[in-house]
Amino acid sequence: PAPPVRPGDDDRVAHVAFKGVRVLLVEDNPVGALLARTLLRREGCVVQTAADGQEALDALKAARFDLVFMDMRMPRLDGPSAARALRARGDQTPIIALTANAFAEDRAACLEAGMDDHLAKPLEADALRVALARWTNAANRAKVAAS
Repeated sequence: PAPPVRPGDDDRVAHVAFKGVRVLLVEDNPVGALLARTLLRREGCVVQTAADGQEALDALKAARFDLVFMDMRMPRLDGPSAARALRARGDQTPIIALTANAFAEDRAACLEAGMDDHLAKPLEADALRVALARWTNAANRAKVAAS
């Protein structure tokens, strides 16, 4: 897995374009969803939202996304459970956890559930850019290798 994203790391990624990157944002809090959606759209991403893990599973069955940003704690189906379900069905879309808990054990729990990275809330634009660059570049390398 990639190292944790730190604000300020965006100096390395200022040249990366995110226009057209398809993102599934899974967030049950309307204010958190609005903030993340706004930041992602400012970066040029095409954003679809889901209010919980079950909606995320359904969305990922119906369409392809380049990245998933997923809250950890949601009603019906939480982030770790949704990540485990996605991995169990073979979906390898990068999943970045969004959580207010930014301790090392929280990051470890995200990775153990099959998530690829971890961003702390409140979401910061710099950290978001770094994560977008890290994981869209990884996705692009995989697509090139597969072709």
